[in-house]
Amino acid sequence: MKEKSVRIITRKKSQHGGIHHGGSWKIAYADFMTAMMALFLVMWLISKASPQELQGIAEYFRTPLILGQNGGKNLSDSESPIPGGGDDINKKLGEEKNTNLNHNFTESESKQVEKLQLIKAAQKIYEVFEIDPRLKKLATNLIIELTELGLRIQILATDDNPMFEVGSAVIHSDMQDILHALAPILNALPNKITLSGHTDERQYVTGDRGYSNWELSADRANSSRRELIAGGLDSGKIIRIIALADTVSLNNKNYSKDANRRISILILNKSAQQYIEDENTMTGIDFLKQAKPIKSE
Repeated sequence: MKEKSVRIITRKKSQHGGIHHGGSWKIAYADFMTAMMALFLVMWLISKASPQELQGIAEYFRTPLILGQNGGKNLSDSESPIPGGGDDINKKLGEEKNTNLNHNFTESESKQVEKLQLIKAAQKIYEVFEIDPRLKKLATNLIIELTELGLRIQILATDDNPMFEVGSAVIHSDMQDILHALAPILNALPNKITLSGHTDERQYVTGDRGYSNWELSADRANSSRRELIAGGLDSGKIIRIIALADTVSLNNKNYSKDANRRISILILNKSAQQYIEDENTMTGIDFLKQAKPIKSE
């Protein structure tokens, strides 16, 4: 009878308990190192950025869609840290927003669209002040209202937050925080603005003969202008600085007389802006041509 052959197979035991490791850990490790390099690169860039650039970056990540739609200084400008896309981000062409859209709006429709844009700007301001705990406590110092000339933002003094000392144009830190928060929002709009300074009813000893409430209100408006620019506002957005002294008081019983130490920022609608620009360029001859002759009795 033929014997059956027996085949013996021996397996060498692995030093790792028979568990086979693939190369997937190398991919995960490479991803981790790439992420770490990106993190350190971002930290280095932030450490080198100016306060104005940091403000622009922060505003972009808060509202990237709004900046993408509006354009202007916060988007593809050559000084902006956030490029606006395109073939070559080094190109300066196309930095200004093209307002010649292919829409044949009637005058009333255009005004309605502009009104909606100003309302959205007001909502954006409230959102920013609601999100930031530092600004939330200062929201009571704002009065935002839509007028015939545009969107008016009034920053007024309260008992807890004076904004300006009595008889002084030095800005408090709270006022500075408010202006720095408003600057990127104002800059994202195509509209130009005016700044008006106000005082309370207290008068200087010398009256209007020396330094008076007229000079004080002008100084307060200019102090606010400088802070807005420091916060990232393009200086070309400001079309007029107005000193009103104590001639325009707040018509609101809920506020004390101290609230009249305030600043008014008016985001001009198109018609109001055009009126001011035409007034600035009008010569004496143009004025005489437009003036109606007075009929003698």
